[in-house]
Amino acid sequence: MDEASQKDPVAEQAPTGKEDVDLEQEIADALGDASIADLMDAGPPDASQGDEEAQAAQMSTASDASDFSMQLKRGRITSIRDDDVFVDLAGTDSKLQGVVPLKQFDRSPRPGSVMEFVVERIDEAEGLIHLSRESAVSQLSWDQLQPGAAVEARATGTNKGGLELEISGNIRAFMPAGQVDLQHVESLDVFVGQRLRCVVQKVEHRSRNVVLSRRRYLEQEQATLRKRLLEEIEVGQIREGTVTSLMPYGAFVNIGGLDGLLHISDMSHAHIAKPADAVEVGQQVQVKVLQFDGEAQKVRLGLKQLGPDPWENIEDRFRPGSEVEGRVTRLAQFGAFVEVTEGVEGLIPISELSWSRIQQPSQVLKEGDVVRLKVLQVDTERNRMSLSLKQSQGDPWENAAERFPRNTVVEGHVVRIVDFGAFVEVAPGVEGLVHISELADRRVQSVEDILKVGDEKRFRVLELQIDDRRLKLSLKSADRPLDEDLSAAEQDASGATPPSRPRAPKGTLKGGIGGGGGMGEGLGSLKL
Repeated sequence: MDEASQKDPVAEQAPTGKEDVDLEQEIADALGDASIADLMDAGPPDASQGDEEAQAAQMSTASDASDFSMQLKRGRITSIRDDDVFVDLAGTDSKLQGVVPLKQFDRSPRPGSVMEFVVERIDEAEGLIHLSRESAVSQLSWDQLQPGAAVEARATGTNKGGLELEISGNIRAFMPAGQVDLQHVESLDVFVGQRLRCVVQKVEHRSRNVVLSRRRYLEQEQATLRKRLLEEIEVGQIREGTVTSLMPYGAFVNIGGLDGLLHISDMSHAHIAKPADAVEVGQQVQVKVLQFDGEAQKVRLGLKQLGPDPWENIEDRFRPGSEVEGRVTRLAQFGAFVEVTEGVEGLIPISELSWSRIQQPSQVLKEGDVVRLKVLQVDTERNRMSLSLKQSQGDPWENAAERFPRNTVVEGHVVRIVDFGAFVEVAPGVEGLVHISELADRRVQSVEDILKVGDEKRFRVLELQIDDRRLKLSLKSADRPLDEDLSAAEQDASGATPPSRPRAPKGTLKGGIGGGGGMGEGLGSLKL
């Protein structure tokens, strides 16, 4: 039996009634108002319709094809010379020698072999009968083509509805675009010239129309592989697979009849922004089976698990308090991530980026920066590391007592304003507070009446508390002479009130009892 009609274990299952209905609808959608023959004769959508030579060739082929079925002959191979194979045909004039092109054979035939041929034409002048081996194979295969048979066909072209194919050399077949692959195919041109394994979906012997489905073949092949896989798969196995699709959260990998999920977190120990940074569709990969649910037929796969875990024994290499060098990989609202070694990232919280107050990590770092850091904490259970940039640069408050003693005048710029005053940075990482009462000698209703963010001013140090990291400043006393300011400060500190001046007498009261006048005037001589 010819290979075109051999049954394949994958294709032994006949299509169901629903599948037949779906296929009929798909064929109808592909064909529109045309027949399969009309669609295939029309050629590709952009093919020229006025090529007379091509039309004549099609007519000749159609005419020859109608004659081949009436001139099927059996013959014996006698010899091979150059590119021709010579044949003795049974029941023909012995003076005529059959000849067939060698290229029509898959491999060189052995002299003495008996095969079927079709007579194309007879040239009595040369004493030759021109034969066709391809047409003979085609004639034999027509009677053997049945729905459900697995065949191999060569894609010869495309049309508006799908692929044009050829079985065994001269049986033309049609494949709707939706039956070409398991996934949607953008361009069918990539299949032209390829030999494809397909399942015969429909055969019309009278009109000689054949409809094939590669998708059905692949589905049945996948079902066979899936059944075998479900019997063999175990957690911990390493399997070969092909990436079939990418999603924002990961990739699906076919490991032989079953698609498993390769989550983005299982692709690499290092951070990746999207699955396409690690794998691509069609890529062959080795993956490890992490989880398997036989009932739901779901598999979770891992890629990074194939290599060593960079977090293993990480506490021996990065101890809290030690300094490391790392590269900034990405910035977030709450801090910056830094790769300190391949596959190991740590986080610098925004509070550990600078001794100064910042709103965004981008004020200090950008992606790609290489920085020196101090290790604050290592969590081996959750694979997390906390880092600090500011602590590797030294504490600016460490020598603040020598730099900002009481009553010294310093320069600073206003970094932010609150209802009760303004915060001023007098050195990188060192901020002081100017209370609203220290802005001016007069009563101030609003801080912004005196200061604005960004203002550069001179301030006097009133008090420094190293342990609490507090610095009290004054704007109103910055330009006063130190003696006057000290006197005012001492007065404020003691709470003493200046002595009141004596009041001047307003005059002698001329009344009252006694000899001083008033009510007492003349009473001294009174006798009772």
